[in-house]
Amino acid sequence: MTDIKKWEEDNHWVEIDLDLCMGSGECVSVCPAEVYEVINGKVDAENIGECIECGACQDTCPFNAILKHAAWR
Repeated sequence: MTDIKKWEEDNHWVEIDLDLCMGSGECVSVCPAEVYEVINGKVDAENIGECIECGACQDTCPFNAILKHAAWR
C-alpha cells in the first residue's frame, strides 16, 4: 500500500507520495510561499493555505513524489 498524504486548506491542496519522497528539500527551496518543510526526512505541507499554485514544487521534485496539486486541476 502506498503512503500518500494530502494536505488541504480552502481551494489549495497537494498530495505527496511519502514512499517516493526522500526529503531532499528541492520543493522547500523552490517554493516562493514557504509551503513546505522537511520533518524527519519527509516533506510536510502544513502551510498549504499559503500556496500560490505556481507549480514549481511538482516541477522540481526529483522523485516525482508530488502527485497531484491544486495548480493542475
